Amino acid sequence: MATPSMAVAAAPRPYRRFLTSALHTRFVHAALISFLLAFNNAFWLGSKRDLFWSWFPFGPAGIRALLFFMSSLFIFILHIATLSIGRQTTTSPFATIRTNFLSITALQTMFWYVVSAWWFTEAYVWSAPDLGWITRGSHNTPDMLNERPIFFRLYALVTAFAYAGYHLYIGKSALVIPVSHLPATAAAEGKSPNTHQLEPIQIRLQQRLIPALYRTGIAAALSLATAIVLNTAWLRQPLWQLHLMLAKPFFNLSRANAQATGYPPLGLFLPRCFVAGSLLVLTWEITSVLFLTYLNQEPTKAGLPLSASSRDPNGTLLNGLKAKRDVVKTFAFWELAIIAQKHKDRRRAIFEDIERPSGPVWTQISEAGLKVLREIQDRISGPPSVAPQPTNNSSVRSLPHIIPELPAQPIFQPSPKPRKAEAIVSNQLRHIGNSAHPWHPPVERTTKAVETKLLEYAKRPGANDMPARNLLEQWSLSLQRSPVGWFFISTNAAKINAAVLGTPFGNAAIIVDVIDSITKMLVASLSEDTYGKATPTVPEAVRTFTRTLLVIENFVAKNDPGSTRNIEEVEIIVGRLRSGLKELLSAFQVYLIDVGLGISDLNQAKKAVQAPPRDEPREKIAAPPIRRQLFSNSGQKTKSANGQPIAGAPDERRRLDAPQQSSEGANIPARNVTSRQSQRREMEQVR
Repeated sequence: MATPSMAVAAAPRPYRRFLTSALHTRFVHAALISFLLAFNNAFWLGSKRDLFWSWFPFGPAGIRALLFFMSSLFIFILHIATLSIGRQTTTSPFATIRTNFLSITALQTMFWYVVSAWWFTEAYVWSAPDLGWITRGSHNTPDMLNERPIFFRLYALVTAFAYAGYHLYIGKSALVIPVSHLPATAAAEGKSPNTHQLEPIQIRLQQRLIPALYRTGIAAALSLATAIVLNTAWLRQPLWQLHLMLAKPFFNLSRANAQATGYPPLGLFLPRCFVAGSLLVLTWEITSVLFLTYLNQEPTKAGLPLSASSRDPNGTLLNGLKAKRDVVKTFAFWELAIIAQKHKDRRRAIFEDIERPSGPVWTQISEAGLKVLREIQDRISGPPSVAPQPTNNSSVRSLPHIIPELPAQPIFQPSPKPRKAEAIVSNQLRHIGNSAHPWHPPVERTTKAVETKLLEYAKRPGANDMPARNLLEQWSLSLQRSPVGWFFISTNAAKINAAVLGTPFGNAAIIVDVIDSITKMLVASLSEDTYGKATPTVPEAVRTFTRTLLVIENFVAKNDPGSTRNIEEVEIIVGRLRSGLKELLSAFQVYLIDVGLGISDLNQAKKAVQAPPRDEPREKIAAPPIRRQLFSNSGQKTKSANGQPIAGAPDERRRLDAPQQSSEGANIPARNVTSRQSQRREMEQVR
């Protein structure tokens, strides 16, 4: 390992190379298990004439297993090409279809599923003796085209399209890294345990096996029923003609094969189709489960972070944190969270690496992490407004115009005829200018004349026609209220998930890892930061944590999700933010003012740590109505229209619980004890 304090001359190796090597190893493990599944397909779909050779791997069974394994390999290629991180956060089923089906990913998915189904079909046809292209006739009957493989090819094609649509709709290529809840004891102590609690691979595979078998049976049965209907109603003759055209150059077929006649000979073949189709769907299901399960592991190798094997570990990790691909960035922040939790030597090396040309390593790591939290604020509140840049114009600016500039037109050209409303206004104003008392009735008459003309113009036919945008909004509203409106309705929970986690896939794992890693690294810097370069980054971390927490809570309060289970990952992020902010305030309470955190920011952070009531937004807590009542007119009594004070009106110069005196000198009874106590509590909250 290179010395952290030395300036690294050569560029560090990209983090994606170490990640790709680790993912390749996990892919090999998943592929070996999928080969066992292919061997199972070769046994059940092969010939049973010889029991020994039907399972012996070094023979026809092994060759069939290799052929069936290619179907799994095509799905592996699909997952690698379309891999994404996080759950889908589209706001409605219509938005899901629009996002997933109208993209290049949809074409890739359809292509690879069709290729996988076609290869599986040909391997099955080659393995079964009775599924050849033709059925041999006897001396009295000619050779006939075999209709059973024709139907099975249609069945496999229907299954491929159906399962590809299911794959796209649910986002089956999404790698979901689970985020763990914050235990109540840890939340009370301001500590955050491991961000990702993953079960062993064997347990996760067992948990997903039963649902996979259930989905396999349903998909195979529905596809078989659809294939029977399509074959009987429309596609039997076209498919027969296509296969006949392909078979004529190789087989001697009579004219009796010109068209398919009679009923399809599929009676006892349909159960075999269902078994083969189930094995095809099961191949796809198990392949997806193996791929996502084996990839969903910690970015470690032999107990050490992946970047530890690099000549420049800190530079490699920093390269991953700044990567553009979500997969690389997510695993890099996961590794940073592991370092912050378990590896003291690596934390010390990060703090001591301060001589890089681009700045200290921890400063760059902290900025990369806080950028992820600022993106949440931008998604909810919009990007911050950018002040206009001053132009370097050496010319002297002219004085402000008192009257508008004259139009640049020929002097002999007649002036354009004013519009009707402008003519009325100009005539009335000219009359006012010539009047000796311009601010008397002429102004009122002019105002009424303008209002009358505007109302007449508004009542003309076509004036109240709704613009296209309003018509579209009205049509959308009526559509949402219709019986099919559920397909287009966007729920508040979906809006919250999309805004906080991102869209179309919400990556909660990277957000939780950023919060946990920054918190633990900053707390560890109190004893491990030799040069004190991490402490100046604490104020910005506190401010970013506070703003992100308040923005999320206000957004959730304004959009009632109904149940917290609908926004479970958002609640986990809020709990982690509050816990991390509490931990930072507790660890740096002596140094926060000295390192540049303002008093207002500190007070705001302390208020953010306290969880607000579920039905009360943050703005209402920060500025309650009692503040506006007591201090909006400081030093003045509330008076009526005739100048007399209103009885019972609040006077800020008096105590709230003291008796008041009316204009006649009589004492007004004091407020009851309950109201005084409630207002005192509100005043203490304001202070």
